[in-house]
Amino acid sequence: MHRSLRQALRLALLALTLPLLGCDLSWLNVEIPDFNSKQVEGVWIWRLSPQTNQYQRDMQIQFGGVTTLTSGDILSYTTNVNGATLTAGITRNPENSDVVTVTLGFQRGLPGVFKVSTFNPAGESMLSSKSESL
Repeated sequence: MHRSLRQALRLALLALTLPLLGCDLSWLNVEIPDFNSKQVEGVWIWRLSPQTNQYQRDMQIQFGGVTTLTSGDILSYTTNVNGATLTAGITRNPENSDVVTVTLGFQRGLPGVFKVSTFNPAGESMLSSKSESL
């Protein structure tokens, strides 16, 4: 029941936000293993360059606050492309609440292969081991 309420809330928030953007979004599932303990402030999205076969920074997503609702935690975030504020539901790992998964919407541009890294005041993480084709 809680999961369906959370999904309904995500969809409602998304339905309110998308018309304001006037753009097509791609969705990237991001698992952050140390969200609270490392005070993660956001993620960099990296795109695989077909020319160099290396990952290059494509977009920064800055996390805002986390709002706790009866249906679960909601993360607000902005991108460095258009500055629009979006929201994402936070799914916490039941065995370790510091491990969270969020689905982030962003303007992808051309199709590609993507990885992420997280950042906080102390620096930046390594690139994720998993990649996603969008």
